[in-house]
Amino acid sequence: MSRSTRTSRIARASRGPVTLALGLTAVLAVSVGPSVAAPHASTASTAPVSRTAAAAPAVVNPGNQVDYQYDHASLPMTATGGTSPYTWSAANLPTGASINASTGLISGVLRGAGIRTVTVTARDAAGATASATFTWRVIRDACPRC
Repeated sequence: MSRSTRTSRIARASRGPVTLALGLTAVLAVSVGPSVAAPHASTASTAPVSRTAAAAPAVVNPGNQVDYQYDHASLPMTATGGTSPYTWSAANLPTGASINASTGLISGVLRGAGIRTVTVTARDAAGATASATFTWRVIRDACPRC
């Protein structure tokens, strides 16, 4: 067998599986749809996909709080994700405490004893909101000025 005959047989034999694979890809593309077919130059997307959307904000839960009545509270709230700056608000704070809307710092002299379920909410610049809920126990000291 000459060298050219062996080469042409190898070339013909190797074309079979390649032709079969290309034909199978074409059949799959037609029967399943173009999303399964391998992309090539003529099927390039028309618009780039943007993946830079900011993640939704999340308020970091500070955990349950316990303080004595007439103590000065200072609890900084933090948030992650979203688009800063955040606007802060709080519901059901202990008497005497308030939240700074721009910094998220809860502060004040705690005047009322009891247990409160506090909800702190952060709104990011894009308008998305997130909140955290925790309990705040203010204990009446038996001798506040001893």
